[in-house]
Amino acid sequence: MKIVVPADFSRLSEVAVRYACGVAKKLKAEIVLLHVVHFAGPPRAAVEFKIRALEGRMTEEARQDALDLIRRLKREFKGLKLSYEIISGHPVESVIEVYAKRNDADLIIMGTKGASGLQKVLIGSNAAAVISKSRLPVMAIPEHARFGKGVKTIVYASDLERVGVEMKYLIPLAHLFGASIHLLHVTSVKSKGNVSLDDITKKIRQSRGAAKVTVSILMSESVLEGIDQYVADVKADMLAMFTHNPSFIEKLFDWSVTRRAAFQTWIPLLTIKK
Repeated sequence: MKIVVPADFSRLSEVAVRYACGVAKKLKAEIVLLHVVHFAGPPRAAVEFKIRALEGRMTEEARQDALDLIRRLKREFKGLKLSYEIISGHPVESVIEVYAKRNDADLIIMGTKGASGLQKVLIGSNAAAVISKSRLPVMAIPEHARFGKGVKTIVYASDLERVGVEMKYLIPLAHLFGASIHLLHVTSVKSKGNVSLDDITKKIRQSRGAAKVTVSILMSESVLEGIDQYVADVKADMLAMFTHNPSFIEKLFDWSVTRRAAFQTWIPLLTIKK
């Protein structure tokens, strides 16, 4: 298994790198630190020479930062396979996506920032852009997250449209972590539809594999606040969502998932596009 971790070697990105190291140790995966040297846009011909010179200096600085970080991480995470790549390109999310696909990565883990609470949306962040772009699973790591004792409780927030299919992707991951799954559906108090627990349970049983799954249906004036509260109540270690089109996240915000996909909790957010 290969995990790509975009890193700019800032304090925030190092939080995500260390979390990724914890995940990699648990899943017996290798990590590639990916640094993208980029500018606001393609250089104009008149300044291209200066841009190339600056790019060279930035690349060398990033290489030294990468080597220093890897040395420290290898002392802390014994036996972990770590490497780095430095590439240039624009936009960053496309560079990350192309690199991950060409190098047969299984997962992207990257840092994100912002206050806690699902309504704190990251507008224009790299994490949001990568989530909207990537066909690979993306794990967004908030600045105060720590892997600690691992992932024991995963809250899977679902619109119930593709439960059977989505559980087939989530259950193997839960097995790898040794985690239980809390399938959560939050419905608006204004909703006129009825949700059957029996139907949901049947779909889960049809999924491959076996895992400890708890099903909860909540009514709330705000779907986002309902998810937020449930995550806190069960002391979840991870929130999982699927971003098929039209995506659940897009429905929650009534915004384009391409621009505003990565909302934030105090725990990692795993998004899978299917």
